Amino acid sequence: MDVIVETRYGRVLGREEDGVRAFLGVPYAKAPQGERRFLPPEPVEPWADVLDARAHGPICPQVANPLNPVDGFVQSEDCLRLNIYAPAEGTGHPVMVWIHGGAFVFGSGQSPWYDGHAFAKDGVVLVSINYRLGPLGFLHLAHLGGEAYASSGNAGILDQIAALTFVRDTIEAFGGDPNRVTVAGESAGAWSVGTLLVTESARGLFQQAILQSGIPFAYRTPEFAEWWTTQLLDALGINQASWRRLFDVPAADLVAAAARIPARDGLNLRPVLDGVTLTRSFWDALREGQAAHVPTLAGSNREELMLWMARDPEWRTLSDEERIARVDRMWGPLGDRARDYYVDGRQGEELAAWLVRFASMRSFTYPTIRAAEIQSEYAPVYLYRFDYRPSQLGAAHALEIPFVFGTYAHPSARVLVGDRPSHAAVSEAMHAAWVSFVRHGSPQAPHLPEWPTYDPKRRSTMIFDETSRVEEDPDTAERELWSEMMSLSM
Repeated sequence: MDVIVETRYGRVLGREEDGVRAFLGVPYAKAPQGERRFLPPEPVEPWADVLDARAHGPICPQVANPLNPVDGFVQSEDCLRLNIYAPAEGTGHPVMVWIHGGAFVFGSGQSPWYDGHAFAKDGVVLVSINYRLGPLGFLHLAHLGGEAYASSGNAGILDQIAALTFVRDTIEAFGGDPNRVTVAGESAGAWSVGTLLVTESARGLFQQAILQSGIPFAYRTPEFAEWWTTQLLDALGINQASWRRLFDVPAADLVAAAARIPARDGLNLRPVLDGVTLTRSFWDALREGQAAHVPTLAGSNREELMLWMARDPEWRTLSDEERIARVDRMWGPLGDRARDYYVDGRQGEELAAWLVRFASMRSFTYPTIRAAEIQSEYAPVYLYRFDYRPSQLGAAHALEIPFVFGTYAHPSARVLVGDRPSHAAVSEAMHAAWVSFVRHGSPQAPHLPEWPTYDPKRRSTMIFDETSRVEEDPDTAERELWSEMMSLSM
């Protein structure tokens, strides 16, 4: 049935079904179109009529890829919207704000993987958001546009802060508690959560954090960001003196041109150390206690890079040396010590598996461990690793998401995770742990062993699998190797 709530911005029409109220496509900021393109978001203006929030709004402009089919979705720069799933009864419920992944260039809050019904049924208000992507969200223009564009390279992060501000100001009307907010995300979404943890302007907008498979271990320097802007202007046939022609380029053409620029070092577009929104590295800010008193749940997947290898049509046909060279170029560097540990004496499929392990440790697992070490000095930290292999992809990047949300049976998830009897138990355990953390700041949950907080002495880590368990300092030798190899950069 239809249901209406009254917010400070106006009335919102949603749907109530099976004990859950859903309000979809709610705008949290003005559309960043025209002269607002590349600028910080502006607060949404109150609306006079009832806002119809019974269907999803547009997604932010992006290019389709095999993991991101966009057929059936309307794309528009008027995409700064969020979705709210709330229990039909009661008030003062804890809130979880979900930031989607997608390498900062694709994705949206309305993916069926992020359906919030399971959280709402368990007494949590789940909010999923959109934010500007690709060059619309992370194009650095300070050197061309001056002070007004000083933070353009972090417009997407500022969108997230605007969404959290909107949640603070309105969520009580939907039954949520604005003082019990957990910000959560996966991949680029977890990068974003880590960034919000150490960003002054986000302070106080959330009280807890969840980072799934992503740590902002290296922001873009202004120098790199300026170089990349030049590449985009060249691709569009625009000289720097005429940079304002970017306002006239259709959004679809802008993101398409950006997608054609080869990656020079991992993600071309990511948050920029602009001296305004971000003034120092994530590691320095974390060590200084910028995220003090924020309980944190963080983890990674055992075989993160399997998702990329499976999408690489040449991976299985490459020789051993070609595989080593590709990993070294894309996920390296494979220095002498790493070659000794991961490469020497291995060949064929065994070598391929160990190269996946190398790249997963370098890009996800070890940065997460290092962040947990630092943050544990200031707040409770709970560390996990997802070892469950739901399909031939193994414990690959992003495959934990449908188990957290309880959406593993949705067709869009089933194509990747398959259909096994053990799925239900794994999902029940993970979902319950996330709900417990959002509610109480601790992921202790039924069907799981006692989950101690993380500290650099015991290093207790929850291993999610068909039978989940806690291990103290799993894979100690490998972890120590990475501690030595990356100590200077973190």
